[in-house]
Amino acid sequence: MTPLFISIIGALSAITVSILGAWYTNRNNIVLQTRKLKEDHYVSFIEALHDVTGDNRPETIKKYVFARDKMLIVANEEVIIKILFLEKLYDMEKTKANELLDASLTEIIIAIRKDLKIKDKNFPKVGFRKA
Repeated sequence: MTPLFISIIGALSAITVSILGAWYTNRNNIVLQTRKLKEDHYVSFIEALHDVTGDNRPETIKKYVFARDKMLIVANEEVIIKILFLEKLYDMEKTKANELLDASLTEIIIAIRKDLKIKDKNFPKVGFRKA
């Protein structure tokens, strides 16, 4: 083998490694940005959900709907299904649905945490409580 041939192979290897490194870095950056966006929308949704619970003022409902719609863009199917189920429960009579609402809220939060790759073994039951 000639030194020129070895130099060409070395240069091609360096270029290939650089391209692959840039591609993986870009891919990981997109994943991290998407996760941060999801997290922001999930937190915004939970805040709006707690504001709208027991408060039917138009501005509170508008804030909830806006937060929900933003979240529906980035949420996975499991989270969306659980949110829609929660909304159906909320429309039921509150005396019948309180326990189901608490269980549904817990399921939504667990689904959000799972989507954000947060592992839980014994996540406690949460509910709609006013401080």
